[in-house]
Amino acid sequence: MKRRLPVGILVAGALALGALAACTSHLNGSGHGTLAIAGHEVRITVPGAPKAYVQSGGGLVIGGRMVPLTPAEQTHARLYYQYARGIVAAGEATGEAGGKLGAAVVGSLFSALWHDNSAIVNRTAQAGAAKVRAHVQTLCAQLAGLETEQNALAAALPAFARYRVIRQSDVAQCIKGAERHAAR
Repeated sequence: MKRRLPVGILVAGALALGALAACTSHLNGSGHGTLAIAGHEVRITVPGAPKAYVQSGGGLVIGGRMVPLTPAEQTHARLYYQYARGIVAAGEATGEAGGKLGAAVVGSLFSALWHDNSAIVNRTAQAGAAKVRAHVQTLCAQLAGLETEQNALAAALPAFARYRVIRQSDVAQCIKGAERHAAR
């Protein structure tokens, strides 16, 4: 007897691989520069500009010099750092959920073959994919928060304006991608 398995296995595998790729501490913002999160600071690299660092405590260093900030600007810098760390945490959670999804699908594949019931794989894939999607939505929310704080800091502090790496289009693309996968 020939057994056919659903396309859900391929979708689940692709989601798992995509989720693992999301696990990073570097963000590229539409070709406008990069963010690297390490330790207690976010390093911002923009072509033609000195490196900037946003510190966990709300400090800002541009070109090796500490930039004096008002309490409101420090709050924006602190939130900026927190959202950047939130993106990393959401990426790690997404990767972990994707890995678990892949393992669960492989395990359910054997069960499906044993019981001659491909619906087992579909149920497993759908449940795991929902968890991955939830983590991706969290990641998009963190990205939106980062963009908001980045823009608030740039509006309050013109020296930071050129370090606006994340654009609204990046946030929209993240949300659109999450919605597209949610519809599957």
